[in-house]
Amino acid sequence: MSRLVGVSSLSFDNAGVEKKIDKRIKAWENLIDTASLDKPDIILLPEHFLFTGMVYKKTDVAELLPGGKPITKFLSRKARQHKIHIFASYYRKDKKGIYNSAVLFGRKGKIVGVYDKTFPVVEEMSKDGILPGKGAKVFPTDFGRIGAMICFDFNFRELFAGYKSKGVELICFLSAFRAGFMIPAAAFENQVFIASSTPGENSVIVDPLGRTLAESSMYGKIIFSKINLDSKVIHIDYNQQKMANLKKKYKEYVRVEVASPEAVYFLSSFHPKKSVEEMIKEFKIETFDEYLNRARKERKKHLL
Repeated sequence: MSRLVGVSSLSFDNAGVEKKIDKRIKAWENLIDTASLDKPDIILLPEHFLFTGMVYKKTDVAELLPGGKPITKFLSRKARQHKIHIFASYYRKDKKGIYNSAVLFGRKGKIVGVYDKTFPVVEEMSKDGILPGKGAKVFPTDFGRIGAMICFDFNFRELFAGYKSKGVELICFLSAFRAGFMIPAAAFENQVFIASSTPGENSVIVDPLGRTLAESSMYGKIIFSKINLDSKVIHIDYNQQKMANLKKKYKEYVRVEVASPEAVYFLSSFHPKKSVEEMIKEFKIETFDEYLNRARKERKKHLL
């Protein structure tokens, strides 16, 4: 069944805004209000979205959840007002210490969950006392299973592996660095949608084939795209006739896209009752991962 999800990403570096929290909250409020005109399901904000260009003590700005201080109250209010999810990065604290966190707000303004940066940079831990998180965390929402990465996290393949093993469908990358070609490469490698939010240009929304669906620029601080989470990557080998038969049966209710150089299909269901998983099962189609795992098993049989 089609699961179309509207994703918005904000890319703003606070340039020209006074270094006062209330002034910056007002600037971000205007951005969120504008982004909400597209009726997204989720809006992403960059790492430490309020504090770029400011000198501050992390102990002074870290908030104790769930009540929080100005940041938590502001984001809760906007999520509730627009009936959207908001994923935002800021510092939080508990009795153990301070974390560099991504806080997910639900449509009613409540905190759905918190992801703590798994791999803070060395200086964050050694000089600033930031505590590392425990790894991949997937949050079920009313539209799909989502997770977060924060900035330096993106360099670590084991974190991606953790998310893949937990069945993540959309990774929200809240960052101070843009990551460039690493994003489409990771999307294809892990067969997952990735949406990034950075303080300037090159925030992107990419699909599991690594194709860029939207990208921010100095002239466009807000990007938006609809993605269909009811999709799968299928290897071309042994599946060509099966995919043709599937398309013949479901016609406009299924989309079969071909990535020729990569030798894969991108299969998406737009059927009101039939999911892509059910279609795959019906036609005995082998997914990309299943094909690779079959090859691994066959190789072991023939090892001398």
